[in-house]
Amino acid sequence: MYVNPYENLTGGRWLKANFHTHAGTGEGTCGRWPIDFVLDLYKKLEYGAVCISNHDLYTDTTALGDDSLCMVQGVEYSTDEHMLTICAGKSLHGLPHQEAIDEAARRGGFTILCHPNWIRDKYWPLDKISELNGFIGIEVYNGLVTRYKGSGVATDTWDAILKGGRLVYGFGSDDYHMPFDAGRSFTHIYAAEPGEEGIKKAVRAGRFTASTGIGLEEFVFENGALRVKANYLKETYVETFKYRFVTENGIALETEGKSASYKLNGERYVRAEALAENGMLLYTQPLWRA
Repeated sequence: MYVNPYENLTGGRWLKANFHTHAGTGEGTCGRWPIDFVLDLYKKLEYGAVCISNHDLYTDTTALGDDSLCMVQGVEYSTDEHMLTICAGKSLHGLPHQEAIDEAARRGGFTILCHPNWIRDKYWPLDKISELNGFIGIEVYNGLVTRYKGSGVATDTWDAILKGGRLVYGFGSDDYHMPFDAGRSFTHIYAAEPGEEGIKKAVRAGRFTASTGIGLEEFVFENGALRVKANYLKETYVETFKYRFVTENGIALETEGKSASYKLNGERYVRAEALAENGMLLYTQPLWRA
């Protein structure tokens, strides 16, 4: 049986979220820009959720949210390889990675491994990842690293984990440091309920994509085939995208059109990517064989 994370999306709405944002820690730090400035910028970019996740510092922003922007609480754990500990209510730095992941979960939160290919290939070594349990996903696209050191794309790490039999999700993050970082990449979440709790439920169910500007219109599995259709998050007459289906065996199909379909043949998983004419990307979560 295959599990489709996007099955029966009703009664909610899609919202843009950035879980990796540095702000409010002063000149000479990653978060040099004031929090109110950064939040105003994200509101103008029509984000529905933002997390101020400074290095090893919990910043309580619950009072800064409003009807248009949900403030999700989080910290960037920066002991050796970095992680985002979301909705844990405190910084968990100083703990070993596994203990921090466990404590975040105990507190009702979740953990995302940050920029797996930052600075060098396999900044997050696969053998170390294999020793960890309980993290919910990785940053499959980190906007800061695309302009910085290393590679901001981590589909290689993602597929290695999936191929090994572990279902983890792919997130998109700005890793905001400067104003021009905003809007480079986001996690596009289908939330059936408002607020932080609704976001947590959607994330745990995999009801989101990683995107640099493309939405997901269809992700339908029926009669043994997966059909995917992307769309722009703006008004346009352009409907054609390049599609790619990826399984544990690598790229299974590349095609172009208004939508695309792939007939499965017992694969452990299949995930889809879409590429727009302007270079924008979309990464779906995998259809997973339970």
